[in-house]
Amino acid sequence: MFKNFSPGLFFSMAAITILIFTPYIMLLQPIFQSFFFVKPEDQDVFLINPITIRLIIGASLVFGAMFGLLAYKRTKVIYGISLLLLVIGGSTAYYSTQNYLKISNEQIERNFLWMNDQYEWTELSEVYYEYVVGDNKGEVKLIAKSGNSFVIKEKELNSQAISYIYHYSIQNGIPYVEREKVD
Repeated sequence: MFKNFSPGLFFSMAAITILIFTPYIMLLQPIFQSFFFVKPEDQDVFLINPITIRLIIGASLVFGAMFGLLAYKRTKVIYGISLLLLVIGGSTAYYSTQNYLKISNEQIERNFLWMNDQYEWTELSEVYYEYVVGDNKGEVKLIAKSGNSFVIKEKELNSQAISYIYHYSIQNGIPYVEREKVD
């Protein structure tokens, strides 16, 4: 059965398959990620950070290069390089799942690679929404009672997230201030 098996053909087909299915992986990854992070009975907002798409493309290119390299030649050095590419691609794919913004009625949480900002609504003293006139985009600045603050950039927000932040801040008695962004 294995007399007609060609490892070069197998690895080259794997590389081509990964590169063809990368757009579909990019489209389905937010659905899978929100499925695993948000329970259906919760009324939370779960947003994927835009850097996730670039990380998925990078991981797919690394996996494609690994299989392409294995299709070209198979020596001990190539196997070592391929193992290194496998670790790099797997790490990149894992870190693409670690970039999100989750807004719930108990807390607001933002994960961005190795940084994790998480505040319960009771810990916050003020919420500012700064926007540019004539543009639908703006950024939200959350200020904690301890004096710490973090900013949620406009690329991480959509109108649903802004309305949830407004709703939960008013619900918890936190002043919500909208103002024009001053450059």
